[in-house]
Amino acid sequence: MQGIRLSVEEGAVKESIIKTNYIFTVSKKIITSKLFKLKNEKKKIICEELRNKIRGNFSL
Repeated sequence: MQGIRLSVEEGAVKESIIKTNYIFTVSKKIITSKLFKLKNEKKKIICEELRNKIRGNFSL
C-alpha cells in the first residue's frame, strides 16, 4: 500500500505518509500535542480512502 502523502508544505513536521491500513484509536489522555492540521481537501482524500477500505473489507 502506498498511502496518502503529507508534505512539509501541508504542515507536517517532515515528509510523511498516512497509511489507511494502519488506523487505530488511542485515548485522548495519551496525546500530548498535535503534529499537524489537515486542510479540508486532504481530509476529503483520507475520508474517501477510508470509505473505500471499509466497503472493500466488510459486507454491509
